[in-house]
Amino acid sequence: MRYLKWKLSEGTWGTQPGYAIVAMGGRATVGWAVDAAGYRIGYLWEDVDITQLSPVWDVTEVTEAEAVAFCQVLYPDAAVVGGGTISGPPLPTEPEV
Repeated sequence: MRYLKWKLSEGTWGTQPGYAIVAMGGRATVGWAVDAAGYRIGYLWEDVDITQLSPVWDVTEVTEAEAVAFCQVLYPDAAVVGGGTISGPPLPTEPEV
């Protein structure tokens, strides 16, 4: 598992590099964490050359610790869970009627 930090093609909106990674023979999953500047954490499951993704996307590889720290700014209890993904805030529950 490799961790990526990327910004959408237009800053806080636009396309993400997932389809380009698939075209290169890889697979990427978007994580839940996204900051106010549009940066988010994603997961790269295969070894592909991410330098091919610029200049369309601002993508950097980060360590697991850096990815967790990024997520913990948004949700302090974020931690690595099964498969290497990072846990996020719990989903809202429906109110009882």
